[in-house]
Amino acid sequence: MSLTARSEVWIYGPKDLVVLGWKALIIGILMSHLVFGVLFALSNPAWGVVLFAFSALPTWGAAAAVGSLLGLALRRIRNQWIHVAAFFATPALVSVPFGGFWNPSAWAFPLSIAVAAGIARLSVWKIVRVNDLPSLT
Repeated sequence: MSLTARSEVWIYGPKDLVVLGWKALIIGILMSHLVFGVLFALSNPAWGVVLFAFSALPTWGAAAAVGSLLGLALRRIRNQWIHVAAFFATPALVSVPFGGFWNPSAWAFPLSIAVAAGIARLSVWKIVRVNDLPSLT
């Protein structure tokens, strides 16, 4: 065996190039909750801690559902910048109806969720499993 040979075995499908494991999912959810709390505290310090506490369950529930489904959908895409863009765009599009369409100040809510999700995906860049092995298919 040479020094450059890899002893790792890829346990996922041969076409799965980037896999968001459960550890990366939990760290990403934690980071998105923290970033969302900080962004809200910067805009309204009096309600920042209250929103951080009361948004824990909805944030973790929504982030786990959207993050795991988005992670599954993006497994075959190797470019992680596309993952970050998708993790930014999807929560923004999903939360726009809750913030409002026409009022410019109402865009702060969906954009804060989108920024939190994008930063969360950036935070797990090195934790995700990447398939660098050549595929037989």
